[in-house]
Amino acid sequence: MDLRERAVEAVREGEGTQEDVAKRFKISVSSLKRWLKRKHLEANKPGPVAPRLDLEALKKVVQDKPDLYLDEYAKLLNTSSSTVSYNLLKLGIRRKKNHTV
Repeated sequence: MDLRERAVEAVREGEGTQEDVAKRFKISVSSLKRWLKRKHLEANKPGPVAPRLDLEALKKVVQDKPDLYLDEYAKLLNTSSSTVSYNLLKLGIRRKKNHTV
């Protein structure tokens, strides 16, 4: 049983006022009140969502135009440069350019 469940159960069992229970569990009264209003006590924050990018389209663009910068790839694929960078690493494609002539 996690902290949320124990604190809510303590209030519902009449083990003290909301303030007493919050103090006992070292949580804020506002958090306890919010938890008491919920039907389910699981954490309600979704995890990070990675922007979707067609990896085959990225491979094709890189093969067709290998000298573009990340922001130029991003414009072509209608996404952000950080998404392009992440997916290039995922594909094992390094973007370091050789500056020697």
